[in-house]
Amino acid sequence: MNAEHLYTWQDPPNERHLDQTVDLLRRDGVIALSTGTSWAFAVDPSSKRANQRLSRLKPHRDADRPYALLCSSISMASGMASIDGGAYRLLNRLWPGPYTVLLPAGPELPRVLKTKRKVVGVRVPDTALATLVVDRFGGPIVVTTVPRGPDDQLPTMGYEIVEIFGHALDLVLDLGEPVPGTETTVLDLTGDAPQVVRHGVGPLPDL
Repeated sequence: MNAEHLYTWQDPPNERHLDQTVDLLRRDGVIALSTGTSWAFAVDPSSKRANQRLSRLKPHRDADRPYALLCSSISMASGMASIDGGAYRLLNRLWPGPYTVLLPAGPELPRVLKTKRKVVGVRVPDTALATLVVDRFGGPIVVTTVPRGPDDQLPTMGYEIVEIFGHALDLVLDLGEPVPGTETTVLDLTGDAPQVVRHGVGPLPDL
């Protein structure tokens, strides 16, 4: 059965659509939504079944590469990652925004997300809909960018997500407008000094 393609809005948000989305996440569902830079698959971080479904959507992904957690604030991120004073000051400059940051895993990180490196990727987006979903869910959600198409481009429209991945999703949450189809800048803050892992759409900060 194909995913439901749900057109919604964010200003003001549709409360019924938010409740429907969160209910699916809590029942081991896999959804697709915009993170502001690209379309992403999203699941409940504590659901083993949902994370297994997510892995099947990206079968060639390195198993030791940490998934990203989408949070609505630094405070929420600190429950899943270890954030020291220097990291906090940097994140306060970057978030919300198009930056995914690798941090030491915190004690509250669900076992299903733990990797050999004991690292977790975290992001606080600057798009209202994704933040609303996270806040309604009551905690971080796992996200991973949808795979590139045969043209090596990221899909930008909701109907493309439905056509390509709808058979394996429960819901596509769509604002009815193109998503940029760009990648975040990835920074690694697990070492002695910050390292740029990927230069994406976010300008490089003064590290």
